[in-house]
Amino acid sequence: MGRGLLGTGVLGTAFYVIEERFWYQVRTVRLSIRNLPDAFKGWKIVQFSDVHFGFYYGTDQFQSVVDLINGLKPDLLFFTGDLLDREWNGKQSAAPLLEKLQAPRGGKWAVLGNHDYTSKKQVIQQLLDSQFQVLINSHGSIDQDGQQLYIAGVDDYLMGKFDLKKTLQGLSNQHCVLLLAHEPDIAELSSKSGVNAQFSGHSHGGQIRMPFFKPFFTPDLAQKYIEGLYEVGPNRMPLYVNRGVGTSNLPIRLFCRPEITVFYLS
Repeated sequence: MGRGLLGTGVLGTAFYVIEERFWYQVRTVRLSIRNLPDAFKGWKIVQFSDVHFGFYYGTDQFQSVVDLINGLKPDLLFFTGDLLDREWNGKQSAAPLLEKLQAPRGGKWAVLGNHDYTSKKQVIQQLLDSQFQVLINSHGSIDQDGQQLYIAGVDDYLMGKFDLKKTLQGLSNQHCVLLLAHEPDIAELSSKSGVNAQFSGHSHGGQIRMPFFKPFFTPDLAQKYIEGLYEVGPNRMPLYVNRGVGTSNLPIRLFCRPEITVFYLS
């Protein structure tokens, strides 16, 4: 009996170490956003993040994510950075799969992450070739029934030229602005700048965890806000931190499943 229990424990550990990183969790969040125009109430946003393509993760693995996202039928699709893990080797490209992603009403929007700077030009080109609007200290808008929803995105804080003021130039507190920012801990700045909600990644949720304990490690600017939904600042700005679909440093997830997030706006 002891050997049987030992064997079960070994198999269970092996599952978490080897297979959990492909056990995608689809999380549903009903997101209340200040000043959301009526025309966008009920819209569905799907967020994914931190693919880290090329780090023990290729087209076969990413195909599962594309299928899951398309099955959710998003109105808007957000990608919050780190398409690549390290310098692109010129072999497998994520573009053919990214191109298959669909968001017919509101389009596909993306920002860069710190790892993307190893091959910045190639990452931007792959996203553009896949019909993503790449936001680098800039914003765009979606028009629905004469009402506008603004999507803004900052350059990566750690590796790029982060400029929130430039990103929001021309916008006021009367506009509804959804901000994409790879690193979550900039939310203190966002909440003071009139942003209505922030969507981030970067943390991987810690990637390797033990139940009921904080993660062993999270990267810089993902140490205060690690995963899930937060309310930040006096206006209680919603911040959501996605755990990502890939891995970095080690191709392992432990008690920290990869995530695709579905938001229903109200």
